[in-house]
Amino acid sequence: MSGKVWVQAALVAVAGVAIAVGVMVVLLVGAWWSLGSEDYYSKPAPEIVRHTPQQFQELSERTVQDTLGSLGLVLSDRGCTVDRYEQRSDGTPSKLATFDRRFTARTRIAASHRQELKDRVQAAWQQRGYQQEPPRWTPSNPAEEPEFFSAETPERIGVWVALPPQPDGTIALTMSVSGTDIAYAPEHARPLSPLRPDTEDPYWSH
Repeated sequence: MSGKVWVQAALVAVAGVAIAVGVMVVLLVGAWWSLGSEDYYSKPAPEIVRHTPQQFQELSERTVQDTLGSLGLVLSDRGCTVDRYEQRSDGTPSKLATFDRRFTARTRIAASHRQELKDRVQAAWQQRGYQQEPPRWTPSNPAEEPEFFSAETPERIGVWVALPPQPDGTIALTMSVSGTDIAYAPEHARPLSPLRPDTEDPYWSH
């Protein structure tokens, strides 16, 4: 066999081996991907609890104090909703929930103090490092439409304040403090109770 023929035969043999190895690699990768992708899609990502219900309770009370503690308003804790996350992709129940506590001022607040109250709340948020959010909606007629403003604490607790006008010329104050990725605990839910302002304040009510 001449040298040229021998080289050609060697190249053909090497190419055949390479093709065979390539086919085997493709088959193995395909099998691995099939098994791996099936496992990936059947197992959802692990859920991470950001706060326990007890931690949320403490953080929400601190948020209320940060927001309204210096104003001297009488507040009522009206209740708490606990909304469990949707079922996970593998059919198992989620262990996470959103908690939302509602507070309402029992103090009658004269509409003339509306801007001052808003300014003092936002100043308190800024002083404590809250991330204030741009208003999603600005009332065209504050005397007849509610106003909302909100922020997020450094611990990622959300807080919003609503100032809806009342027929008697005052404004109401409702505050919501919420947290996500809280460990689901339905026993912490409390039905929201109705409330009407029934407390006079020598400053805020006049």
